[in-house]
Amino acid sequence: MFDPVALAEQARAMMRLPEPDIGTAPTPDKPRFVNIPAWMWVAEADWGPVSATASVSAGSVTVVASPERVVWDTGDGHEVVCTGPGTVFSRAVFREEGSPDCGHTYTVLPPGGAGAAVDLTAVWEWGVSWSASDGQGGDLEQLTTASTVAVPVSEIHSVVTQVR
Repeated sequence: MFDPVALAEQARAMMRLPEPDIGTAPTPDKPRFVNIPAWMWVAEADWGPVSATASVSAGSVTVVASPERVVWDTGDGHEVVCTGPGTVFSRAVFREEGSPDCGHTYTVLPPGGAGAAVDLTAVWEWGVSWSASDGQGGDLEQLTTASTVAVPVSEIHSVVTQVR
């Protein structure tokens, strides 16, 4: 007997989704500064559907996972939700658009003080659907992949003096 839902679960279990390839500006080895926007993105080349097929003699089922959003835990108690991969930083985009479409502005120093690192975590959420060779189909439980990178947070102090 052909059980397409069981076969769909088997195909889903075989899927190998990419973990988020985290990009940031400034780069992870450089500090983000309090009150200055930081850019975040995942590799756009990975932002596309991934499929797997399971077959038995009576038919087959194809499962497709499609990226839906990335939920960023910024390490300072905030969460940023981006429904696309984000925009890779470039001076041209910055001059034209200013603040990033997927970014975060740290407003306080981390508990360790200036230069202390916080964990920036990207959780990639994937919607999953299936279709069988006999025309049946449906949705399965969402899948997630995640990556974390440590980023330092600091601040800039300035002194205003009178110019004569």
